Amino acid sequence: MSNEQFHQVNFNDKHIYEKLSDEVIFPELDKQTINSYNFYLPLDTLISNSQTSRRPKKLRNKIPRPQNAWILYRKDRLARDAKVYRGWKACDISKDLGERWKNEDEITIEAFNALAKLAKHRHGIVNEGYKYIPLKKR
Repeated sequence: MSNEQFHQVNFNDKHIYEKLSDEVIFPELDKQTINSYNFYLPLDTLISNSQTSRRPKKLRNKIPRPQNAWILYRKDRLARDAKVYRGWKACDISKDLGERWKNEDEITIEAFNALAKLAKHRHGIVNEGYKYIPLKKR
């Protein structure tokens, strides 16, 4: 890891957390867990939903689901190892990263689980009143 740029979390960044400052909502323990991991992407980039979509046009206005720990891990690792995965199919990248995820240490998994809680909470603030409604099977 020669000249890779890692991002430390700053829990005072108001633009990341908006209304998120209540210790009951995001306890100190989760902050410590997130701080224990060096994320490659800035935290606000990681927990924000993508601005591009592969959804059909009729579903593009639908609010996406909150990102889970695996999705956040994949997003961060893909950005970190972009040169390695250049030319790979998305399904092959996911298979490779899925194997890595299964073999990750407990600290990494806990950090991404805590980050997923943060992303879910932020998603609830940004998309007030959101409720997941799955599409009906055809």
